Amino acid sequence: MVIDSVFGPWRPDISALNNPGVTVARNVLPAIGALNGSVAYEPMKRVSLFSNAVLPSRPLGAVSGQDLAGNGKVYTGCAEGLFKLSPSDLSWQDVSRSDPYTSGSEKWNFTKYGSWAVGTNFVNPPQFIDMNEDEQFDDLTTLVKARYITTSRGFVVVANTNDSFDGDIPYRVRWSGLDQPTSWDFSLTTQADFQDINNGSGVIQGIVGGEDVTIFMKDSIVKMTYVGTPLIWQFDEIITGKGCAVPESIIEFGNGNVAFLSDDGWYVYDGSPNLEGIGEGKIDKYFHRYVNTAQYSYMSVAADPSKKLIYWCYSSNDAIDGTPDKMLIYNYAIGEFTEADSEVDFIYNSVTLPWTIEQLDQFGTIENMPAPFDSPTWAGGNSQLAGITVSGAVYLFTGDNKTGTIETSEQFLLQQLQAMYQGVKGDRTVVVRVRPIFDGVGSATARVGSRLLSNSEVVWSQMAAPNESGWCTIRQQGRFHRVRLVLTGNYTQATSLQYDAVPAGFR
Repeated sequence: MVIDSVFGPWRPDISALNNPGVTVARNVLPAIGALNGSVAYEPMKRVSLFSNAVLPSRPLGAVSGQDLAGNGKVYTGCAEGLFKLSPSDLSWQDVSRSDPYTSGSEKWNFTKYGSWAVGTNFVNPPQFIDMNEDEQFDDLTTLVKARYITTSRGFVVVANTNDSFDGDIPYRVRWSGLDQPTSWDFSLTTQADFQDINNGSGVIQGIVGGEDVTIFMKDSIVKMTYVGTPLIWQFDEIITGKGCAVPESIIEFGNGNVAFLSDDGWYVYDGSPNLEGIGEGKIDKYFHRYVNTAQYSYMSVAADPSKKLIYWCYSSNDAIDGTPDKMLIYNYAIGEFTEADSEVDFIYNSVTLPWTIEQLDQFGTIENMPAPFDSPTWAGGNSQLAGITVSGAVYLFTGDNKTGTIETSEQFLLQQLQAMYQGVKGDRTVVVRVRPIFDGVGSATARVGSRLLSNSEVVWSQMAAPNESGWCTIRQQGRFHRVRLVLTGNYTQATSLQYDAVPAGFR
């Protein structure tokens, strides 16, 4: 008696029995399913070595962009300074300012202003480099230091600041002159000024630019709207009582939406007075159970707009020395998550560098190349997801498929048999075999976990490989059953499975 079962969304926060989705979705990506409420799972790619470059210490931020000719530029910052990825030999080339930087563990946060890449890390003045000249960073201003930076309407805006007069002001926003990014003296003529947000919402945790500036406080969200002189900017508290708990979690995506982690879970802010809780009843409890909160500062986030995916790389409680070892993945088109094991320590949105055929010689053999010849990797200026290790090596997510694991909800199969066939009696079933349904040239092995009581231990069958008809032969008796699938090879999408089960009487 065959029962069809499509995959639902990943719901680790809900108990396995009668779970509306799957309880494990590891090393796979969430995608639109064929049926209403279903989710398909696509393969997560392994990373492939792009450059065995070396940094003096852990990467603490990165930014990418293009010059006027469309050539890609990639910069990263660490405690010792600022570096660019050299297109000629793929090494990290020191492009720090002439004077040494004050070292520290503060993150580098970056923005782009025209052809400039601008970064700040609170312990040094904001730094900028013209990507057209691509020679060396220099001080944007020495009047203010800041943790966070963005651009809006011709202004460079910084927040959570320090200056020689007032010291540390974690709730201050300050901005440059209009169309004068190096002018920071307060002036009605240039419109350079500052504003303290004394609303009792704690410190500023991040800022996101655009037509308006969104300011994420610890316990509120404030909108910064340009109104011209004499006020210059107007500040309105849009969300009260809830803000961002982890600055490193903030990312803008889609059409001005921002995702972030609050104290009680994951949210999306779209500019309206209502926050969307994207993790509630899904993954919030699971995430908080396993994340190492003491290592939030090592979290990094990047987006893959082509697939409408956001990746958060973070440290779990099992991480060695706090080094990030997990990834949370969110498909914002369908509002669903999966997770993956991380192979890099820091992720960022990169662009492809300009290449010539002669430069490919540095990879030695075709097998060592991080992507095939027809990949967008070899055309300069294309967006791509990239990662950096603690030592500075650069990886691209262009390798083979990772081994994916999907574990279904637990079901009382006899009820489904009784609904399908009259006269079925008993309260136990024997799962005779399972058939995974997936596309592509890959393979899927399966095992069945069963138990007689909802609070007893799950007993697992042996892992079984499919025969020529795609069936994995498994003989497993119980009241409640679940299936664990392990997907390997070049599969493209897994969508569902079939149970072949028969009644087993009463006990």
